[in-house]
Amino acid sequence: IADPVGEALYLRDEVAGLFWSPTPAPTPGSGAYETRHGFGYTSWSHHSQSLEQDVVCFMAKDEPVKIVRVRVTNGGGTTRSLSLFYYAELVLGGLRATAAPSIITESANEGRVVLATNPKSIDFGRHVAFASATGPALSRHEFTTDRGAFLGVLGSAAAPAALGSDEPLDGSCGGGLDPCAAFRMATELAPGATVEWSILLGQAADRDAALALCARFESPAAVAAELDVVRAFWRETLTAVRVETPVPALDLLINGWVGYQNLSCRIWARSALYQSGGALGYRDQLQDAAAMVYHSPQLTRRQILVHAANQFVEGDVMHWWHPPAGRGIRTRFSDDLLWLPLLTQYYVDTTGDDAIFDEQARFLTARTLLEGEDEVLLAPDDSGTNADVYEHCCRALDRSLGAGAHGLPLIGTGDWNDGLNRVGRLGRGESVWLGFFLYAILERFIPTCVHRGDAARVSSYQARLRSLHTALNAAGWDGEWYRRAYYDDGTPLGSASSDECQIDAIAQAWSVMSGVASVERAGKALDAMEHYLVDEPAGLIRLLTPPFDKTPHDPGYIKGYLPGVRENGGQYTHAALWAVRALAEAGRSERAAALLEMLSPVTRGGSPEAIAVYQAEPYVVAADVYGEAPHTGRGGWTWYTGSAGWMFRVAFESVLGVTISKGRTLVLRPCIPPDWPGFSVWYRLPDGKTRYQLVVRRTSGDTVVRAATVAAAVDDGAVRVVLAFDGASHRIEIDLGDDVGTHYRPSASPAERMISA
Repeated sequence: IADPVGEALYLRDEVAGLFWSPTPAPTPGSGAYETRHGFGYTSWSHHSQSLEQDVVCFMAKDEPVKIVRVRVTNGGGTTRSLSLFYYAELVLGGLRATAAPSIITESANEGRVVLATNPKSIDFGRHVAFASATGPALSRHEFTTDRGAFLGVLGSAAAPAALGSDEPLDGSCGGGLDPCAAFRMATELAPGATVEWSILLGQAADRDAALALCARFESPAAVAAELDVVRAFWRETLTAVRVETPVPALDLLINGWVGYQNLSCRIWARSALYQSGGALGYRDQLQDAAAMVYHSPQLTRRQILVHAANQFVEGDVMHWWHPPAGRGIRTRFSDDLLWLPLLTQYYVDTTGDDAIFDEQARFLTARTLLEGEDEVLLAPDDSGTNADVYEHCCRALDRSLGAGAHGLPLIGTGDWNDGLNRVGRLGRGESVWLGFFLYAILERFIPTCVHRGDAARVSSYQARLRSLHTALNAAGWDGEWYRRAYYDDGTPLGSASSDECQIDAIAQAWSVMSGVASVERAGKALDAMEHYLVDEPAGLIRLLTPPFDKTPHDPGYIKGYLPGVRENGGQYTHAALWAVRALAEAGRSERAAALLEMLSPVTRGGSPEAIAVYQAEPYVVAADVYGEAPHTGRGGWTWYTGSAGWMFRVAFESVLGVTISKGRTLVLRPCIPPDWPGFSVWYRLPDGKTRYQLVVRRTSGDTVVRAATVAAAVDDGAVRVVLAFDGASHRIEIDLGDDVGTHYRPSASPAERMISA
């Protein structure tokens, strides 16, 4: 409900005494502003007072510094006396109000640099924050680190006292201030001339490193060169995959925006307007990194190793933790640990890099949770013991094999939906969804155990696979769809008999994605999901319905959300994308593509009327969309959501049907609607040189590979292209008939598994 300004730019006409911001906030000038968000930068353009004003903001590619470049051109006929002011609150902690008394500031380079430290910061007490301002050689520089002096007693960022005064900034620094970094740079600007200023804001390991960074980016040429480096990096990274389909709302996302959101926000920053956290989530960044495997498989590999090293010797994991110290929480969440074997196996299946299973990673140790304790914040220790990644994956699986009264996995204090944290708090509640999830992982992972000669685990995992198949189709089935869970007292959740939450999307989706559901039950589950949870007039796929509100059962903090908000009956986009994936895997091509287009934020921003409803950025995915009047269709938590990575994977892998097998074969098994005339895919191999273009055209009859520069064939309902890492560009033209595509194939039955075993 508020977005207070903690950083601002101002221009002041020294003759007229007028001041305004060259950005839309906090003090807009007369006239319009144009804001452009690009990959790695944001720019603002504004014309007022006969001055052309251009601002660009970006992060240096490999250094901990943000750079703001301000250019002003005098379009009038007289020389102008101008000052640029820059203001930034210094926080250096969780909250400014609590951290401020500990911050100590100093100046350097004749007031062109401000340095700040917070000795009481546990993790960053020795680090040095810095801000600097540079401009023309003859410009006048002033500074202050006293926020009160800059804003004034009754001032605000919209009308700082310093901007309404002729007095110079006071140059104060030291301890005991309400700290900020504020600069004034004054200059004369002749008609037709342009002035350029550069502002730096960052934090370095020590004082020398901070000053070195300020010196490195002091010149306009260095700033321009770094901006070129940043833009080139993003262009190179994001163009590894490019598509052209009949749906621009999908192309815009796949060709950059979801990959950019995923890498810049989810994997690197781990912070946004709604959550300025910075922590690594165990399930979160593993899923995010998996979605980058086509752009940068080495990034995916590194993330898997980071997560393996944050597992306890007992097999459970840190739910989230803050680098570099590693403090975080140990919980009873039941799904966190399972993402490691699932996504490691996905990485190996995609890249063929099974050597990752032999990489060594540490185990952590810390006190275990006490009786009745749901979670604890702690700083774990290195246990002093290591194991290969295969063993890390197996310990996660071994810990997850237990079952409740219905033969289903115990839900703990939440499975994927953390809001269901009291469904199984007493240790007896069970999760139907977790059963599908575990089944899918075991089925994919058992061949690795076989390959490694781990006979004991092969036997154990196959036995659990068979028991899960039975339990899910017995206690999990509700008659027309699959249930979601069982409370500690044995009451089903996600059942037609439930007073609230009668059906949940992820149970239906994963019944298909796991292959547990028979063809008949998969059809019923998806029909029910579409009937009860897909709201096309509102553009929503709800997580569950009806929302929790008055039920005497206590599912957990999910009930604290208003009905229709976030997980409680709104669209939780992560789950909505799984629903689309399930539809695609069931071969429902018309529905999968249409609903994916519906979920695109580009679609939601397609008109002024749509934007008035959605009220969120139309170029990034939102974690949730509200599902109840008067806010139906309003976007919620944007940027920092794992939905970005899944939107890429569902679009690329499920609808366009493009996957890579063992790093050597491109597999095409599309699920596109009949009215699509075709699509094209450009894919650059990890060697950075070899490129493939697939041109797919819709025909009738059999699928034919009409032109291919490498080996390509139709096999088992898919087109398979043997990849050649030869540095060349390859083009494959395919007439797509009815014999290629996705068709649902249930997993083997328990009896068949007995024969197989």
